Amino acid sequence: MNENKIVAVVGAGIVGTSCALWLQKKGFLVTLIDPDKPGSGTSSGNACIIADYGCVPVNSPSIFKRLPGLMFSSNSPLSVDVKYALTHLPWMIRFLSNCRPSRVARISRILGKLLLKTYEGLDPLLEFSDSQHLLSQQGCMHLYKTEREFKNARAANQMRRDNGVIFSELDAADIRELEPGIKSSFARGLLFDQASQVINPQSLTTRYFDCFQKNLGRYVKQRALAVVHEKDAVRILLDDGEILDADRIVIAAGAFSRQIKGTGAERLPLDTERGYHVQYAGMQSLLNRPVSWNEAGFYATPMDEGLRIAGTVEIAGYQETKNPRNLNYLIRKGQEMFDLPERPDQEWLGFRPTFPDALPVIGYSLVSEYVLYAFGHHHLGLTLAGITGKLIAELINDEEPSHNIKPFSPRRFL
Repeated sequence: MNENKIVAVVGAGIVGTSCALWLQKKGFLVTLIDPDKPGSGTSSGNACIIADYGCVPVNSPSIFKRLPGLMFSSNSPLSVDVKYALTHLPWMIRFLSNCRPSRVARISRILGKLLLKTYEGLDPLLEFSDSQHLLSQQGCMHLYKTEREFKNARAANQMRRDNGVIFSELDAADIRELEPGIKSSFARGLLFDQASQVINPQSLTTRYFDCFQKNLGRYVKQRALAVVHEKDAVRILLDDGEILDADRIVIAAGAFSRQIKGTGAERLPLDTERGYHVQYAGMQSLLNRPVSWNEAGFYATPMDEGLRIAGTVEIAGYQETKNPRNLNYLIRKGQEMFDLPERPDQEWLGFRPTFPDALPVIGYSLVSEYVLYAFGHHHLGLTLAGITGKLIAELINDEEPSHNIKPFSPRRFL
């Protein structure tokens, strides 16, 4: 019976806690392993959007034309540590190879089908953890400063339509009526009427974790260093020297998943996109819903704590030092859109787990059926955490997965 089977989950972010709750719903004993407070990493600093419309990958056929401007302009949402990029050329080449139109179309179809399952994975966890109040459904807007920007996004927006995403188009008057707190003018926009947001992602992960503990979950505040394989189980070496035994282990440590030895993840092309946010306490009344400035590469989101300006992409590895360029970019762009104080109340840096094809790995590992992967969700970790947890729990429970996971196999990189 499942109540006698122990599943260890490494990583207590939104993906890891979602896996843990789904496993508990299947009756397993679950141990959650993380050296830090649950949800305090990248899961806490995102743009707060349940982006079930997010089937357009960062990979884009236009990247070849736009890349020089994106890399070297001071007014760009992309920054690159050239030394780091040069030492990681194989990853960069793989990323660029996935920017071909045929590859982008395939990635979009794969993401689109999984995103249709978003609430199938999310809603049961909100009910299980009594967290429904942390979700708000006011829609989400994408804005384009000029008609040219809107025209340039035509192919991406058609890709959304092709994948079943429903949205309406807005003109300048519509935008002003819906969001009078935006002081600058935008020519065109999209409104995703049914989109949801989490009003505080840290609070959501905390609610999940509290529910996990109430259901007899064990939390081990240590770093998992390595996995040793036994005949029908695994042993997990922790950084304090303790060894934990488990029947199965789920690797859900986001951008740091490769660092756990013995899982096979070190063979995967996992890297990180460094992302930033700035936050203004008490300024959430400036917006009615999350708004993305498409060309500028960020979201402005009203939260329970204030207004969050989140986005940018920095290719610079795992160093913990914040780049003032990215923070100043968000501050400057936020002040173009809104009447904001000179300085934010909060500045934040996080690490998005990123594969060169913008798809996560979900399923059995490269080394054993007792080790499963659930990481690499790129910009969609908050959105896809629930359905990822559901699929992982189904696999461990020897069920046929409720969604085709073949496109997310780690073997696609071999």
